[in-house]
Amino acid sequence: MAFSPNLFLANVRSKDGLAKPCRFEVILPIPPYINEFIGNSILEKILNLPNSIFSNVSDAVNSAFGRGGQQDEYSKTSNSSMSRNLALQCESAELPGKTMQTADVKIYGPTFKVPYQTQYSDTSLTFLCTNDFYERKLFDRWMEAIHPTDTNNLRFPKGDKSRYMTNIKIIQYDDFIKQIYAVELIDAFPIGVAPQALSWADDSFHRLQISFAYQKYRTIYEGTYDIGAAAASLFGAAGSRLLPFGKAL
Repeated sequence: MAFSPNLFLANVRSKDGLAKPCRFEVILPIPPYINEFIGNSILEKILNLPNSIFSNVSDAVNSAFGRGGQQDEYSKTSNSSMSRNLALQCESAELPGKTMQTADVKIYGPTFKVPYQTQYSDTSLTFLCTNDFYERKLFDRWMEAIHPTDTNNLRFPKGDKSRYMTNIKIIQYDDFIKQIYAVELIDAFPIGVAPQALSWADDSFHRLQISFAYQKYRTIYEGTYDIGAAAASLFGAAGSRLLPFGKAL
């Protein structure tokens, strides 16, 4: 069958268009143990005072947009302000892949492959860095909490007081801010901080790439509309005032 542009366009329109990689969101809850570890100095608490104030405002906005309550992804984090900021500053992400590990088997005749294990690939998130560089500080301290350089004693990953793993959610939206696909990385933690180049000839801004390992991921095939995000996208900041009692549909 010869390729037909009209047939292709008709097929795409029947499926509500093509999915765009720029329509995404990353929700990265901060484990309580890590939150305590990064905020254990008085100086850091003073420096983070504006963030703690903004947390209350962020919680109010999330509640108005239908992100409050027990089912709120941000409520599962120990620092809702920081999780919200990371979501806003995540410039690029990826929906991770997985492969089936196989073994060659022969009973009689030609060999054939039999799967015996699923392997999940590591994933990377890239964040834009602000002038206080809290993004780099956060992941430096997170990795330090996992493997302290002064003692070299690895923390037990799933203890009540030393759990450093979290569940990261990567969401793909359509043009109407409807969640069409999502993956939740189970028991994820950072395993690598990419180097950041410095140069007098570069007047742009810093990006921070973090590699994460995880046990497996859970696929979420169907989702809901984010009414608050849709209103903000269509009408700007004033759109949120149109939906004081908005809930995700």
